[in-house]
Amino acid sequence: TARSIPVAQAIQHRFADPARQEAIGPLAIKISGCINACGHHHVGHIGILGLDRAGVENYQITLGGDGTEDAALGERTGPGFAYDQIVPAVERILRAYLALRAGREETFLQAYRRLGLAPFKEALYGAERHAA
Repeated sequence: TARSIPVAQAIQHRFADPARQEAIGPLAIKISGCINACGHHHVGHIGILGLDRAGVENYQITLGGDGTEDAALGERTGPGFAYDQIVPAVERILRAYLALRAGREETFLQAYRRLGLAPFKEALYGAERHAA
């Protein structure tokens, strides 16, 4: 297992500003700290699955999940992130969303469905690594 509550708290702290929350709009970030997926990360608009790999915490990110009537499982973005890299990774995803959305009315999930994984993957890993 990997720590999920401290990750959730760090994300909450990073995005605590009400004006920033309003700019981002509706967003479901779901975090699970183990493979049992109790946090339902797979249906989060941004899902985070924390795993312990040989004593090292590693966090996989999925995007585009939805637990509503338009249900969808999130797509894995690629290699996972260390504990101290996961909050900056979420920051990069949301910066890409804010830069690429069609307008203030377009939610993260709508933008993801319109754009697909590629621009978010590039924001996470960079153009060179994304092309590989």
